[in-house]
Amino acid sequence: MTRFSHSDRVHNRFRIGMPIFGFHDRLREGWRRVGGSMHMVAAFPFDHPGEPVSLYDYAPVLRVHDRGGDWVLKRTGLVHSDGEAIGRWLTALRGLGVDVVAPAAHLHPNPRRLDDGKEWVVYPFVSGTGYHAGEGEIADAGRLLGRMHAADPPEGSALATYREPVVRDAEWIEPHLALAENAIEAAGADRYSLREVTLARLAGAEPITGLPLAGCSFDFKASNLVFSPKPTLVDPDHAARIPRLYDLAVALLLFHCDLSTAPGRLWTPAEWATFLRGYAGHVAFNNAELTAWPSILELAWLDQGVWILGNWPEGWADAKDRAYLLDVAAFDPAVFPLTPPDQTLRG
Repeated sequence: MTRFSHSDRVHNRFRIGMPIFGFHDRLREGWRRVGGSMHMVAAFPFDHPGEPVSLYDYAPVLRVHDRGGDWVLKRTGLVHSDGEAIGRWLTALRGLGVDVVAPAAHLHPNPRRLDDGKEWVVYPFVSGTGYHAGEGEIADAGRLLGRMHAADPPEGSALATYREPVVRDAEWIEPHLALAENAIEAAGADRYSLREVTLARLAGAEPITGLPLAGCSFDFKASNLVFSPKPTLVDPDHAARIPRLYDLAVALLLFHCDLSTAPGRLWTPAEWATFLRGYAGHVAFNNAELTAWPSILELAWLDQGVWILGNWPEGWADAKDRAYLLDVAAFDPAVFPLTPPDQTLRG
């Protein structure tokens, strides 16, 4: 049975040693400027486009204005699923009223594979504000993730499908844990506590099967949302069909990652309850999910958490992001129960 890992797929395509959330070596080079990008713009039938503007220092994400409006040109099909499958899934979600970007239909074929052999897509540019951890923003983000999982259109079946999360072994954990220990010690925290917790979780890690699947962005975090005022998912290009519970766990761990306006920590218990109430308004957990939740959190932490602790030097160098990483290191699954305190979910 196929097991999935966001970081596995990044390792296959990019050099090990960069974090999983967008700072990829091969994309980083040259994207602090937009020179040479007009040939990619010319590959799509824009109506008299202007000079593209880079939206991101570390990857080719370009804002293009033409007579028809504002657009974002970027890579797709990077990690799990191919761009066409992602595009069909997003278009279906949009058709169901879910607030995600979808490929601009008038630029068909969109996405398309260019001469560089890579898939590129054009989405509408979404204007709005960033995330500031307001209660309403957190609740709305939970509702959006719940609607995405509940919608689960048939087009999602064409996404790369992984029926269970990866169970990390000591051989994979050790090099990332060693890097994390060094970073934590440099930050003045206890490296030995991290190793003790990691090895204890590793010893108890077992495969989890039989959980409900859904089409998932597999990268649902605040830096990938624009609020106008409700959130829209604007970076869906890591999509795969996976257990929805694992996508929820990854959102919990990574939601405040890599965003200057987010607080330097995980959610508080009250914030988590707010997010979960929004999510649970659209998704009813079954008994298998309720039972598996603590173990899913530990598997997600062993994969996603240990990876970012060991492979995000930019984060450790920044005071706010360092505080967030220390909170990830101290992650306690018991603080984040699956059932909101004022809501009973049916089995």
